[in-house]
Amino acid sequence: MQGMIKSRTLEPSHLKRNPSVMDRQPGIGAEASVRQPVWTTSRRQAILGRLNRCESDGARLVSLASWKRSDKNGKEQKALEEISSLLWRWTRCFAQIYNGRTEDIPPPIIPASSISSMLSEDREGLLQSWEQLFVQLRPRLRPLLWQDVMLWALENDIDKAFTFLDATISEPLIMAPRYAVEDALLYVISAYSQSQTAEQSIWNKLHRLVRSYVAESMLSDGRISSMPQKVVYLLLQHSDDVRVQALYETLFTFRSHLLPYTLTHFMDRFTQMGRPDLAMDALRSIKASPHDVHYQVVRFSCTILLRKRFDAAEWYRIQSQLATEILELGIRPNMAMLNALILNAVEAHDYQTAQAIFETARLHGIRRDTITYSILLKGAYQNLDESLVETIMQTAEADGALPRNNQLVSCLVATILKISQNKDPGVVSRASRYRAMCRVYARYCDTQPLRELGIYVDSDESIDTVGSISQPSPQLLSIMILGYISLFGRHEDIQDLYHRYQDHIAQDHHLIASTAATDHLANAFLLRLGRNKSTFMMSSLVLRNMLEPPASSAVKIARPTVQTWSIVAHSYFSNGQRAAGERIIQMMQEKGLRLNKVTWNTIIAGYARMQDAFAAVDAMRDMENARFPVDSYTLKALSQIKDRGRLLDALRKSATTDDENQADEQVVEDYTPVIYDVSPKDAFEGCNYSATVPPPHHSGSSRQLSSGNIMFQTEQEADDRVSSESTNDPERIQWFQQALT
Repeated sequence: MQGMIKSRTLEPSHLKRNPSVMDRQPGIGAEASVRQPVWTTSRRQAILGRLNRCESDGARLVSLASWKRSDKNGKEQKALEEISSLLWRWTRCFAQIYNGRTEDIPPPIIPASSISSMLSEDREGLLQSWEQLFVQLRPRLRPLLWQDVMLWALENDIDKAFTFLDATISEPLIMAPRYAVEDALLYVISAYSQSQTAEQSIWNKLHRLVRSYVAESMLSDGRISSMPQKVVYLLLQHSDDVRVQALYETLFTFRSHLLPYTLTHFMDRFTQMGRPDLAMDALRSIKASPHDVHYQVVRFSCTILLRKRFDAAEWYRIQSQLATEILELGIRPNMAMLNALILNAVEAHDYQTAQAIFETARLHGIRRDTITYSILLKGAYQNLDESLVETIMQTAEADGALPRNNQLVSCLVATILKISQNKDPGVVSRASRYRAMCRVYARYCDTQPLRELGIYVDSDESIDTVGSISQPSPQLLSIMILGYISLFGRHEDIQDLYHRYQDHIAQDHHLIASTAATDHLANAFLLRLGRNKSTFMMSSLVLRNMLEPPASSAVKIARPTVQTWSIVAHSYFSNGQRAAGERIIQMMQEKGLRLNKVTWNTIIAGYARMQDAFAAVDAMRDMENARFPVDSYTLKALSQIKDRGRLLDALRKSATTDDENQADEQVVEDYTPVIYDVSPKDAFEGCNYSATVPPPHHSGSSRQLSSGNIMFQTEQEADDRVSSESTNDPERIQWFQQALT
């Protein structure tokens, strides 16, 4: 039996392997390295063992070949040996095709030309040709006909193999042997999964074929289908949600064998579909499975399920109910599952539950990791509670998560920075909060890099270091520099800091230079320097240093991104340098960068600040033509124009110009011969350049641009988009008038 299993799990040598499939599919990993079974006399017993599930197939073959069955043991044994020979022949030939070794396959019992001619016909013609060939054969060779035709098709033409399967798999008179059908399905579906030209219609037909085969196998002789698990997995990957659910219901209705790994794939897909009921049903089936269950994989699927938002309003209640059901099934949670539950509670502002789960992990001996503390720090930020940061730090030290954990130290100082940027200074100055960052930093890391930059601020309190002091990571050092830029220094101090920072990059400082590998610090310098009339001209120096980095630098200095150019344009427009701002926009386009929504709103805000209503409205129209809708930031920018009558005149003129342009375009299109199915204009507008442009950090003003979202993106600002799709321009202008007032 073991040899037969190996032959079923060999990967075709001419098919490209899919690592994700190999990792999650049972019997595909270690056994796939076995090339071909050694066929010895002892294999005969394994072949006969396989006949236990193919007994009905054997009975069909005996009847089909007109073999006379007798009550005498001798003739029954002879019939069994003949059936065993058929199975042996199929398995040996199929294994060779599956391995890409076809030189030892015996020729089919009918000419290959006859097979090719038969498979080229439609369904009705194929069945008629089959009947003629079947009748012409000697009775003893008839059981070989289906197997030989399928083996030839698998070797020569996968499309014809699929056609033959589709035509004969359900025909009661043909009675295709089940073991051969399942092997052929595995081969055909594996081949189509690696094909770049397989259309969705083919997968829909395969889906229907597999479902009908599973149902008819059960209904015809009461035997449970032993469909290869990889067949089910590949169908899952190439089916829409409706077909996935139908496949699952069919397999369970007719009691097909599904291994736990396959059920986890169903569970993940149901989670993705937004069907927690079906996902939990698959999980119950996993728990009830008689097979060995790898619970690490199951817990991973449970974690995905617990983080899925199924309902915008009731998501937390639903997730809490799912967590209760999972625990009642007896699935012991790991830290990843507990982290998902803690994060759900923090996002729902249920900090008491989050703390209770955190303590539960400790009581059960589950080691809390960096992610756990990062989630709790997110809760501290949501509450703007600096004392909670101190408590989390002490708990992490007691657990041994600190001191030698740069990632957690980065989360600690980043949380203090974000709280400081979003909390009313009150009695505590922003400079005092930067000192708090320095205290946390100095407790675990070497302060020498900060001293070399001149940004380390000694605390009035003594600092007790914990354990050995480590070197800061580039991320941690960047956060400290950002904190100084945002909270502490004056504009003149920031100017001096930038010169020192650039000198260390030129000298290839082993720690400081590595922070220039991303654009975060450069953008932060540009934001702070651009807010002051005495320092905004340094923007050109920062930009030039990014475009022309030192040749001797071992670190690859980050090039300006769309966000970088947008910040520079914003700086020039804010300081009344219209020509310089327009030149920056022109340089962006010359370098092939696509303006994003932040850039367009920056341009509109710049013109609006200069009270140029017509230029602002023209920029807004250009933004809409670039497929970016008007949003709340656009309205906020336009609201800076004091003369509302002039603004409405600009909107009316723009609407009239659009009507004239559309009329001109229609005249051109009427005289343009039809060459493409899609007009060139539509094709151009349909191009997606977002893959080549880094995602921007959305903002509408210099205040928001410097709000700290440059480095940290744990929370996205909600898109406060305003609908601007009115049916005609008069209504649109009226809508603008109401929105601006």
